[in-house]
Amino acid sequence: MSNILYPLLLLSALFLGSCQKAELDAPLEDYDRLFPFKGAERPRISYEDQNLRLGDPDAPISAFVYPGVKIEEDVRTYRVTLTCSYKETTFGGTLVGKDEVNSRYVVRYVGADQQLHTIATSVRDTTAETHLTNGREHRVTFLAKSGHPMYLLVNGVGPFGSSIKASISAVSEDGFTIVRPLEVQEHQNDEGIAKIKHPFCGYIVLP
Repeated sequence: MSNILYPLLLLSALFLGSCQKAELDAPLEDYDRLFPFKGAERPRISYEDQNLRLGDPDAPISAFVYPGVKIEEDVRTYRVTLTCSYKETTFGGTLVGKDEVNSRYVVRYVGADQQLHTIATSVRDTTAETHLTNGREHRVTFLAKSGHPMYLLVNGVGPFGSSIKASISAVSEDGFTIVRPLEVQEHQNDEGIAKIKHPFCGYIVLP
């Protein structure tokens, strides 16, 4: 019996020794090769902490108070883009000329100068800095810092069949913060000249 047991013990010892040697001699893993750096992650569109704050679309310009806040840490720079357009047609479906426009729609935003700016459809609107061309999109782009209000107001009256639309959006210059866009599109479907059903005024403070 001892003659059989001794060789078995010797083989077991040799087997364990070879396992330990193989384990000790295992090459170090090249983690840079296995898990190469692929650069920073692309921005995720997260609207957390981007609260929409509503205002009064019928408030006069004289009642405007800058609604921005002061942020001193982790300040980002954003490229803010506003687009807007309107359409007013004759009964035949052609766009009416500049001197025949009856709509009095307004789009307002807060510029980089922290002032309220007005864009209007009617050339008779003296509060407007810019007058829209019927059927043509108008675009405004400016830079703003964290704490600036991405502000949009759309209101006014127009004839049956006319429409107004506007949107405002912001993306940080490093591309890592995307702000929830604000969008409005209204059609005037009542007879005669009437106010749009859902005027809008709201803003999001840039994070």
